[in-house]
Amino acid sequence: MLANELNHRVKNTLAVVQSIAGQTIRNATSLSEAGKMLSSRLVSLAKAHDLLTQRNWSGADLNDLVLASVTPHAPVERFQIGGETVWLPSNIALSAALAFHELTTNAIKYGSLSNATGSVSIHWKLVGKGQHRRLELEWREVGGPPVGPGGRKGFGTQLLERVFDFNKSDRVVLNFEKSGLICEFRLTLPH
Repeated sequence: MLANELNHRVKNTLAVVQSIAGQTIRNATSLSEAGKMLSSRLVSLAKAHDLLTQRNWSGADLNDLVLASVTPHAPVERFQIGGETVWLPSNIALSAALAFHELTTNAIKYGSLSNATGSVSIHWKLVGKGQHRRLELEWREVGGPPVGPGGRKGFGTQLLERVFDFNKSDRVVLNFEKSGLICEFRLTLPH
Protein backbone atom coordinates (compact mmCIF):
# COMPACT_ATOMS: atom_id res chain seq x y z
CA MET A 1 0.00 0.00 0.00
CA LEU A 2 2.86 2.38 0.87
CA ALA A 3 4.61 1.60 -2.43
CA ASN A 4 1.39 2.31 -4.35
CA GLU A 5 0.92 5.63 -2.54
CA LEU A 6 4.54 6.62 -3.24
CA ASN A 7 4.16 5.64 -6.90
CA HIS A 8 0.99 7.77 -7.13
CA ARG A 9 2.72 10.82 -5.58
CA VAL A 10 5.78 10.48 -7.82
CA LYS A 11 3.60 10.26 -10.94
CA ASN A 12 1.64 13.33 -9.86
CA THR A 13 4.83 15.26 -9.14
CA LEU A 14 6.35 14.30 -12.49
CA ALA A 15 3.17 15.44 -14.25
CA VAL A 16 3.45 18.82 -12.50
CA VAL A 17 7.15 19.08 -13.42
CA GLN A 18 6.39 18.15 -17.03
CA SER A 19 3.69 20.82 -17.21
CA ILE A 20 5.92 23.48 -15.65
CA ALA A 21 8.81 22.59 -17.99
CA GLY A 22 6.63 22.62 -21.10
CA GLN A 23 4.99 25.95 -20.28
CA THR A 24 8.29 27.53 -19.26
CA ILE A 25 10.03 26.51 -22.48
CA ARG A 26 7.07 27.59 -24.65
CA ASN A 27 6.90 31.05 -23.06
CA ALA A 28 10.63 31.80 -22.68
CA THR A 29 12.29 34.28 -25.00
CA SER A 30 15.67 32.53 -24.76
CA LEU A 31 17.18 29.25 -23.63
CA SER A 32 19.00 31.07 -20.83
CA GLU A 33 15.76 32.60 -19.54
CA ALA A 34 14.03 29.21 -19.74
CA GLY A 35 16.80 27.61 -17.68
CA LYS A 36 16.63 30.25 -14.95
CA MET A 37 12.84 30.26 -14.74
CA LEU A 38 12.56 26.47 -14.76
CA SER A 39 15.17 26.16 -12.03
CA SER A 40 13.42 28.78 -9.90
CA ARG A 41 10.01 27.14 -10.31
CA LEU A 42 11.38 23.69 -9.47
CA VAL A 43 13.07 25.05 -6.32
CA SER A 44 9.73 26.52 -5.28
CA LEU A 45 8.02 23.19 -5.90
CA ALA A 46 10.73 21.41 -3.90
CA LYS A 47 10.28 23.78 -0.93
CA ALA A 48 6.54 23.07 -0.94
CA HIS A 49 7.29 19.34 -1.06
CA ASP A 50 9.66 19.73 1.91
CA LEU A 51 6.98 21.49 3.92
CA LEU A 52 4.40 18.82 3.07
CA THR A 53 6.81 15.98 3.78
CA GLN A 54 7.42 17.38 7.27
CA ARG A 55 3.66 16.99 7.85
CA ASN A 56 3.42 13.52 6.23
CA TRP A 57 1.56 15.06 3.27
CA SER A 58 -1.45 15.87 5.44
CA GLY A 59 -1.27 19.51 4.34
CA ALA A 60 0.41 22.73 5.37
CA ASP A 61 -0.21 25.80 7.50
CA LEU A 62 -0.93 28.74 5.19
CA ASN A 63 1.37 31.16 7.04
CA ASP A 64 4.27 28.67 6.87
CA LEU A 65 3.58 28.08 3.18
CA VAL A 66 3.57 31.81 2.37
CA LEU A 67 6.86 32.33 4.22
CA ALA A 68 8.49 29.31 2.55
CA SER A 69 7.35 30.58 -0.86
CA VAL A 70 8.40 34.24 -0.64
CA THR A 71 11.45 34.45 1.65
CA PRO A 72 13.94 32.69 -0.68
CA HIS A 73 13.35 35.51 -3.18
CA ALA A 74 12.90 38.72 -1.17
CA PRO A 75 13.48 39.97 2.40
CA VAL A 76 10.54 39.19 4.67
CA GLU A 77 10.59 42.84 5.81
CA ARG A 78 9.12 43.79 2.43
CA PHE A 79 5.99 41.76 3.22
CA GLN A 80 3.08 42.26 5.59
CA ILE A 81 1.69 38.79 6.16
CA GLY A 82 -1.25 37.84 8.33
CA GLY A 83 -4.49 36.04 8.81
CA GLU A 84 -6.10 33.42 10.95
CA THR A 85 -4.71 29.91 11.20
CA VAL A 86 -5.63 27.98 8.05
CA TRP A 87 -4.67 24.40 7.25
CA LEU A 88 -4.47 23.68 3.51
CA PRO A 89 -4.79 20.15 2.10
CA SER A 90 -1.70 19.03 0.19
CA ASN A 91 -3.15 19.55 -3.33
CA ILE A 92 -4.20 23.13 -2.52
CA ALA A 93 -0.90 23.79 -0.71
CA LEU A 94 1.16 22.78 -3.77
CA SER A 95 -0.93 24.94 -6.08
CA ALA A 96 -0.75 27.89 -3.66
CA ALA A 97 3.04 27.55 -3.36
CA LEU A 98 3.39 27.77 -7.15
CA ALA A 99 1.05 30.78 -7.22
CA PHE A 100 2.98 32.62 -4.48
CA HIS A 101 6.25 31.90 -6.28
CA GLU A 102 4.90 33.37 -9.53
CA LEU A 103 3.52 36.44 -7.77
CA THR A 104 6.82 37.01 -5.94
CA THR A 105 9.01 36.68 -9.02
CA ASN A 106 6.69 38.96 -11.02
CA ALA A 107 6.77 41.54 -8.19
CA ILE A 108 10.57 41.40 -8.28
CA LYS A 109 10.71 41.84 -12.07
CA TYR A 110 7.90 44.31 -12.70
CA GLY A 111 6.08 45.24 -9.51
CA SER A 112 6.49 46.54 -6.01
CA LEU A 113 9.64 44.52 -5.26
CA SER A 114 11.45 45.88 -8.34
CA ASN A 115 12.54 48.97 -6.39
CA ALA A 116 13.85 49.64 -2.88
CA THR A 117 10.62 51.03 -1.39
CA GLY A 118 7.71 48.85 -2.52
CA SER A 119 6.06 46.17 -0.44
CA VAL A 120 3.51 43.37 -0.60
CA SER A 121 0.59 42.81 1.74
CA ILE A 122 -0.72 39.23 1.98
CA HIS A 123 -3.81 38.84 4.15
CA TRP A 124 -6.48 36.18 4.40
CA LYS A 125 -9.58 35.10 6.26
CA LEU A 126 -11.97 32.17 6.39
CA VAL A 127 -15.58 32.77 5.42
CA GLY A 128 -18.50 30.39 6.02
CA LYS A 129 -18.65 27.05 7.79
CA GLY A 130 -18.68 23.35 7.04
CA GLN A 131 -18.89 22.45 3.37
CA HIS A 132 -19.21 26.13 2.47
CA ARG A 133 -15.96 27.19 4.16
CA ARG A 134 -13.94 29.42 1.86
CA LEU A 135 -10.50 30.97 2.04
CA GLU A 136 -10.30 34.57 0.83
CA LEU A 137 -6.72 35.76 0.34
CA GLU A 138 -5.50 39.05 -1.06
CA TRP A 139 -2.01 39.77 -2.44
CA ARG A 140 -1.63 43.57 -2.76
CA GLU A 141 1.44 45.33 -4.12
CA VAL A 142 2.13 48.97 -3.21
CA GLY A 143 4.99 51.41 -3.74
CA GLY A 144 6.21 50.00 -7.02
CA PRO A 145 6.10 51.42 -10.52
CA PRO A 146 2.68 51.92 -12.14
CA VAL A 147 1.45 48.63 -13.56
CA GLY A 148 -0.94 47.54 -16.23
CA PRO A 149 -1.85 44.27 -17.89
CA GLY A 150 0.97 42.94 -20.05
CA GLY A 151 0.67 42.52 -23.79
CA ARG A 152 0.82 38.72 -23.76
CA LYS A 153 -0.12 36.26 -21.08
CA GLY A 154 3.03 34.58 -19.87
CA PHE A 155 3.29 31.34 -17.93
CA GLY A 156 2.84 33.13 -14.60
CA THR A 157 -0.46 34.74 -15.57
CA GLN A 158 -1.72 31.51 -17.14
CA LEU A 159 -0.71 29.53 -14.05
CA LEU A 160 -2.46 32.00 -11.73
CA GLU A 161 -5.65 31.92 -13.79
CA ARG A 162 -5.76 28.10 -13.85
CA VAL A 163 -3.95 27.07 -10.66
CA PHE A 164 -7.09 26.03 -8.79
CA ASP A 165 -9.05 24.52 -11.70
CA PHE A 166 -9.88 21.40 -9.70
CA ASN A 167 -12.92 23.13 -8.14
CA LYS A 168 -15.33 25.09 -10.33
CA SER A 169 -16.19 27.58 -7.58
CA ASP A 170 -12.55 28.51 -6.91
CA ARG A 171 -10.99 31.45 -8.67
CA VAL A 172 -8.05 33.80 -8.85
CA VAL A 173 -8.68 37.36 -10.00
CA LEU A 174 -5.85 39.63 -11.16
CA ASN A 175 -6.47 43.38 -10.98
CA PHE A 176 -3.76 45.54 -12.54
CA GLU A 177 -4.34 48.76 -10.60
CA LYS A 178 -2.13 51.78 -11.28
CA SER A 179 -0.95 51.57 -7.64
CA GLY A 180 0.06 47.94 -8.03
CA LEU A 181 -1.15 44.41 -8.69
CA ILE A 182 -3.97 43.02 -6.57
CA CYS A 183 -4.48 39.28 -6.75
CA GLU A 184 -7.51 37.79 -5.01
CA PHE A 185 -7.85 34.08 -4.24
CA ARG A 186 -11.25 32.53 -3.44
CA LEU A 187 -10.83 28.85 -2.54
CA THR A 188 -13.30 26.34 -1.18
CA LEU A 189 -11.69 24.29 1.59
CA PRO A 190 -12.72 20.72 2.32
CA HIS A 191 -14.88 20.11 5.38
